Amino acid sequence: MLLISSFDFFGDEALLKKWDAAWKKACEETKGITYKGRYASHQARYHYCYIYESDSYDKLMEAFGKISMKRDYNVITHNVLEAFNGPLDV
Repeated sequence: MLLISSFDFFGDEALLKKWDAAWKKACEETKGITYKGRYASHQARYHYCYIYESDSYDKLMEAFGKISMKRDYNVITHNVLEAFNGPLDV
């Protein structure tokens, strides 16, 4: 399963790097999910996205539970998660 979490970010670079490190560490501690990194979106709607490969959606929720940072809605104003099953043979 491929998971893409797109989000808007209005904080400073230091805080963004803390989020990067928190997600990377949480995924390293969770069997069945791999953090693939943060990417800049070429869409007009979102600033960045995190990409993960995972055995299931539950693995992302397990990793999320290991992050002690709390979302500040003034900094991360929007967040959308897309989950892709596959690849599919058609």
